[in-house]
Amino acid sequence: MCGGAVGLSLVVLLLDDMRFDQLEVLAAADARLAEHAVVFDRAYVTIPMCCPERASFLSGGFLPQYTGVLTNEAPRGGATVFDDSDTLATRLQGEGYATAMLGKYLNEYGALGPYVPPGWTHYVAVDESGPYRGYAATSGSSTPDAPGVGVDSFEDAYITSLQGSLAEAFVADHPTEPLFLYVSFRAPHAPHEPAPEDRGAFAGYTYRGGAFNESDVSDKPAWIADTPPLTEAEIVSLDLNNAGRLESLLAVDRVIVGLVDRLEAAGRLEDTVIVITSDNGQQWGEHRLVGKGVGYEESVRVPLLVWSADLAPRHSDALVATNLDLAATATDLAALPARGNGVSLRSVACGDTDTHREHVPLQGWPGNEPAWAGLVTPGWKYLETGVGEVELYDLVNDPDEAENIAGSEGAVAASFAAQLAEARGLAITETQLPAAVVGTPYSHGVGAWGGSGTYRWTHARGELPAGLALSEAGVLSGTPAAVGNYALTLLVQDDSTSPYDGRPQSDQRQVRVSVGPRSAPFTPGPDPGCGCEGGAGMGAAGFAAGVWRQRRRRPGA
Repeated sequence: MCGGAVGLSLVVLLLDDMRFDQLEVLAAADARLAEHAVVFDRAYVTIPMCCPERASFLSGGFLPQYTGVLTNEAPRGGATVFDDSDTLATRLQGEGYATAMLGKYLNEYGALGPYVPPGWTHYVAVDESGPYRGYAATSGSSTPDAPGVGVDSFEDAYITSLQGSLAEAFVADHPTEPLFLYVSFRAPHAPHEPAPEDRGAFAGYTYRGGAFNESDVSDKPAWIADTPPLTEAEIVSLDLNNAGRLESLLAVDRVIVGLVDRLEAAGRLEDTVIVITSDNGQQWGEHRLVGKGVGYEESVRVPLLVWSADLAPRHSDALVATNLDLAATATDLAALPARGNGVSLRSVACGDTDTHREHVPLQGWPGNEPAWAGLVTPGWKYLETGVGEVELYDLVNDPDEAENIAGSEGAVAASFAAQLAEARGLAITETQLPAAVVGTPYSHGVGAWGGSGTYRWTHARGELPAGLALSEAGVLSGTPAAVGNYALTLLVQDDSTSPYDGRPQSDQRQVRVSVGPRSAPFTPGPDPGCGCEGGAGMGAAGFAAGVWRQRRRRPGA
């Protein structure tokens, strides 16, 4: 890796929801790889959600606003939205690499049928969130120029063990070609079922790190400030689930060691680069939150270990954007033309430089909560929401992000705000529009930010209130004629051209507006639709997905 060699094999071992502070759980793999491993302690994903991060990496390292995959589900994300015609896999396979994708591909992959995306010599995809035993799988192959038709099956083997066997077989079946082996583990994602021999290994485990169940969240965005503390019962349930998550990683540990041993036995280890990382982290009660999709360290910061036979072992504090920079590294190792928004890790991994990025851009396109974006630098974290809330954290003195100092460090926050304004992807920034009154003229410009140039708005779905219309400029106006609560799905596009697929940036989101009677006060009714998209608040099995949402809505909360 450090001698400028090209055509090196790359093995990417991607965990699902593994936090940055859990690399030590893979103790056997760490011991096996420690002599030539660089651990990046400041590795981040630019978007802390499964499908957008994976699509960003597979695209070749393009930011989510350029792939169009913003969330886990259509129409804002999922496998059906991703343009798979020119990806990292197709380019590497076209360059003579044997390529394999083993495990979770993209969310809602099942909607594509028995489909094998272009670029995979060997492909085995499993449904994204099913059990660890008894799950659907699609197997097949494809070429750089065309997809393949897969074969569906039902597998009962413990999924992590199956992935290990398939990975080792792939190495054995391709003794000479350079390899791109992408093993996309389900662990430790819910339902995080440990292998039988690992059950109970973390019995009694408790986690109280960071700003766990933070006593004062009044400095956080309003939706977090309204979140009540975790109850004792919820904490007990969370502890049990966390133990299961860690136990599910132990099988991954064995698989990694077995795969490294197979590469060595095949004489492939010396010309192979191995990467261990995760698609996002997860909140384990910090700031009273359970789940992912937010801008705090536990959600956006991930483990990253890079191994090559010529690397000197060390830890690095260099900032890394994993979904961008790992794809750029793969392109570099194959001597392919650079593309995407990433920067190859070759120089910083080899110690030629101590710095890599000045900042990592962060962004989230949630369902119900306000859109958010931010920047993380070596010493600071800056976050803002689409409704004007601002957070600033001194990560050197407050790594737990317990104290928002945006008010006392206004000049620093303003500097970051100006920088971020040039980096945000296009997003609709509000979900609840101001209330209207029957017979009273109404006009409201729907909030959006990011992208470039002029916005063009379209009413995609849902009933517009009688008497109101949406202009192409995004102004909902007119004179309402009927009382009611309305849910509208709006689409906004800019006039940019994506460097990945040529499409403009876009966002599509459900917004709500209530129309009250002319002569009496009107109280908006309940949400006509959740709009949830698998982001913040999506906890593990047994801990009720979206538990913080439920706690916010309970009487007295």
